[in-house]
Amino acid sequence: GMEPQTAFVKDVVERNDAGYICAGEDCRTNVPGIYVAGDVRTKKLRQIVTAAADGANAVTSAEQYLSDLKRG
Repeated sequence: GMEPQTAFVKDVVERNDAGYICAGEDCRTNVPGIYVAGDVRTKKLRQIVTAAADGANAVTSAEQYLSDLKRG
């Protein structure tokens, strides 16, 4: 359905009033190192193709985060 199943992270990351996890196109949440992809992320369009694109964006952002950590 159209109700995000995000209660398990309610005390971890920021969610909006509808329960979607707040994150931009880079899929970063308000917690460093935590990324979100798919239909639980705040966005206008919820379709399989946008969820798959979120996955690619989240991986790219996570790789950059880890690379930055490694460099110190």
